[in-house]
Amino acid sequence: MCKKWLTLTVVAAVSITSLTACTDNTKVKEAAVQSLDKQKEMKSYTFEGSTALSMNDALIKTSNPLTNGLLALVKESTIEWKGISNIDPLQYQTDLKITPKGSTSPFEIPILIKDNKMYFNMPAINKSADEYYMVDLQQMSQNSKSPLTLDSLKNTSQLTTSLASLLMGGTDAKWFSQAKDPVKLKDGTNAKSISIEITDKNEKELNTMLQAKMPEFIGLLQNNGLLSADKADELKKAPAGNFQIHAPGKMNIAIDDQGFVRDETLDLNFAVTAADGKAADNHITLHQTYDAINQGSPLTKEVPKNVRSFDEILKLIAPAKK
Repeated sequence: MCKKWLTLTVVAAVSITSLTACTDNTKVKEAAVQSLDKQKEMKSYTFEGSTALSMNDALIKTSNPLTNGLLALVKESTIEWKGISNIDPLQYQTDLKITPKGSTSPFEIPILIKDNKMYFNMPAINKSADEYYMVDLQQMSQNSKSPLTLDSLKNTSQLTTSLASLLMGGTDAKWFSQAKDPVKLKDGTNAKSISIEITDKNEKELNTMLQAKMPEFIGLLQNNGLLSADKADELKKAPAGNFQIHAPGKMNIAIDDQGFVRDETLDLNFAVTAADGKAADNHITLHQTYDAINQGSPLTKEVPKNVRSFDEILKLIAPAKK
């Protein structure tokens, strides 16, 4: 009789422990998804981040020699950035620092968006450091042929949130975990850390989820001006499973006491199958932080005086005629 009760007690304890773990994981997932949705409330913020890229030619190659030359500079590189973003009216500034693999001499690309115009300097195409190219965003928005508009630029932060929410929302709660101890943010406050690890145990399941979400993923990129209709159709028609993520990998977010994501990291290995049937391996690591949320930080860059129209460059990077 004693053994019977002991057995029932153990079974009950295991059941309760399993149920609690399931409930906790579900709550952790809910907290992660809610924090990403909370990002839509960011109307102004400062940001800082970096990424390391190792991209195969098969993924980025285009039919235009100039475009290929520019992409070659970043396909294997480290990119750092820091800036300020205000949504309405759209005001944005950042400084990109790109260091190609094997180089000790990074090149910088300052960018400013103000009064519906975007200004930027690229060492590869500008004649001097004070010469900037200008894109009239209002005019671009009126051009039906351009997928990029003023509204889509305003929605960039929401797009990132939507893409992350799409992936996290489709991931089984059992793969979410929260660190026992909080992490310290740059301002000294605490944040809870939630992560998803890509392992041999969940790689297949995550790829199945990703394949199911791919049309929606592509649609978000197209609707926000990052993919043309032709490119989106091409990706949608690609064979199932031509994009595969591989272990090991990890996604992590740090959530402050207001519910905002303040720090996010990504370590992703993935393979893309080219038209010849060969799979090309790629690797991305990303780290991004957000601060001064909704504090209306003013821009510090001035509108450049030495400006040229970017239409000159657009003529050079137009798709080659067949």
